[in-house]
Amino acid sequence: MTAIAEVITQAMIYIDDVRLQEQLATNPALFYRRMSDYVGAALPLLSSPPELLDYIESKYTEPQYDDSSWTSTEESIIDTTNEVETGCIGYELCSIVTYSEDGLYVYPYEDFTYDAETGIVTFGRQENSGVEYEINFYTDGEMSDLSKSMERLFGLAIAIVWNERLTNSWLDIAPKIKDSAFKSQTESTYVEKMMGRRTALRQEFQDELKKYEQINAYRNVILPFNRRGLI
Repeated sequence: MTAIAEVITQAMIYIDDVRLQEQLATNPALFYRRMSDYVGAALPLLSSPPELLDYIESKYTEPQYDDSSWTSTEESIIDTTNEVETGCIGYELCSIVTYSEDGLYVYPYEDFTYDAETGIVTFGRQENSGVEYEINFYTDGEMSDLSKSMERLFGLAIAIVWNERLTNSWLDIAPKIKDSAFKSQTESTYVEKMMGRRTALRQEFQDELKKYEQINAYRNVILPFNRRGLI
């Protein structure tokens, strides 16, 4: 079986976005939750040859996720441990973050433990009360065992869906406010680059898909029966 996280990792090779890399580093549970939506949306692109999609979906299971929150209290400043009953039981991954007052910055919180059997998250002693924590949970999904060729195609398909969502969003293609870390561009230049990347990804995917189809056709027609099958 191939985990959904594996094809997401493959897709990240083609998605060059520092925001996603930062989210993976600060809030991995939320990162995989959001990226799993693109995995599902990319599946229909893998419909040629038809048996490819049938093969992937034959053992496809959706990921599971949930979220909770907690706000530190005056008592949590005194207590060395603070147990929070989240009701989120049986998850493989738990990550916790806090936000800056303006909501622009995300900070990972690591002084905690998660008991998957009870759903209890134990926080360490707090320095301040009134601190809001966002708690995210994630359990990965699976699909039929993918070859390297299949993983590459799937990764490209996810990158296409992600890129098209980005270029179709007015908020994302609008010029960004200039600050010390970003030099603003004209809207037309930014959109032109994004559309160029979108076209390039589509072409690379179609080329790889055609190559994949040709190789599989050769295997099924030329090679002996016992060596047939998807690569």
